[in-house]
Amino acid sequence: MEHFLVLLVLSLLHINGHVTVDIIGGNEATPHSRPYMAFLKINGSCGGALIKPNWILTAAHCNFVNTSYAILGAHRLQDTQEQQQIRIKRGITYPCYEKDLGINDLQLLQLEKPAKLNTFVSLLPLPKNEENIAARKICSTAGWGKTDLKKRTLSDVLREVNLAIIDNKICKKEYSKKKQLITDSMMCAGAPNKKHKADTCAGDSGGPLICDGKYVGLISFGTSDCGNPKFPGVYTRLTNNYLKWIRNTIGGDYSDIYTI
Repeated sequence: MEHFLVLLVLSLLHINGHVTVDIIGGNEATPHSRPYMAFLKINGSCGGALIKPNWILTAAHCNFVNTSYAILGAHRLQDTQEQQQIRIKRGITYPCYEKDLGINDLQLLQLEKPAKLNTFVSLLPLPKNEENIAARKICSTAGWGKTDLKKRTLSDVLREVNLAIIDNKICKKEYSKKKQLITDSMMCAGAPNKKHKADTCAGDSGGPLICDGKYVGLISFGTSDCGNPKFPGVYTRLTNNYLKWIRNTIGGDYSDIYTI
């Protein structure tokens, strides 16, 4: 196992002036409380969710290369005992992904071999249908990336943060100032309490957004000044069209997808 994880200098991927995203604020997650989380060593670093033993869902802008691999079963990245490191065989980007606009930002990664499901590695079920999440609803996400804008190193432990869903009309209005389009297939989330910073920031794009225990979206992009209440993090919403594409791509019916 390579020991690049603690002092890894983060390569920032840019989307139309915005940076890929990870965790600002929040707390260390309870070890292995999110066994579906995947740390992706690709062209940079990203997060994702294991949705089938050999499939991970992540963001399209997480650039897949031939040497890419996934780490499953991790909490502290240095502790390799429970981890499974599996090479990524191929990446399949959503057909209508628009890189410059960050639209349709999702991608499926096929692993070279299925992960072994156990206490430390399990699947995150997809919803049967898209979820319409009300504004101000408290949801959560997690990742291993930057926790401080002044630092360039990854967090060695999985961190999680609670976020409030922002009304899409408000989010569209604010991001229009940056000439960034917010579509109905996106959702925005920011700090529940304006006195504290809580956001996603550089390094963990593709990680899942969880609301009421359901997988409803994945981290897409934000602004470089992570935690700015005017510009909350933007997430790809798991719409019915996306769910249909996922099902058709990975094969099998919904009962296969939901099996844990």
